[in-house]
Amino acid sequence: MTIQLEQEFDVLQKRWDTRVYIKLYLAARTSGLLASISDRDWRTLTVISTFMNQRGECYPSQAALARALGVNRATANRRIQSLARFRFQGRPVLLLQHQYKATKTGRQYHTNRYTIMPSSGLRIFDRKDKAD
Repeated sequence: MTIQLEQEFDVLQKRWDTRVYIKLYLAARTSGLLASISDRDWRTLTVISTFMNQRGECYPSQAALARALGVNRATANRRIQSLARFRFQGRPVLLLQHQYKATKTGRQYHTNRYTIMPSSGLRIFDRKDKAD
């Protein structure tokens, strides 16, 4: 599967829009990924992948993921946890990292960083990484 971003200029609105495309390759089937991943984990992986950058990382809120999945936040959280536990060929497809950041008032807030791992078979812009 490949994630492709394209920039398009809207002449009427006079602004650039980014379009995200997901291409599914036969390798998703022939590698055994589709046979081994649950429907729910596949859907969750696909939704998370639409948020990722060129390094396979993204920072969507659980509320944003819940809206994209059409579920409530608690269900989105359970799905993310399930996907983070899923292993394909012994390796994780999603790395979930909790990050804490301090504000100027001394309070901390929590954010998640999701990284789509090379074992998922997802490719961004059809580029090959040295880590693959």
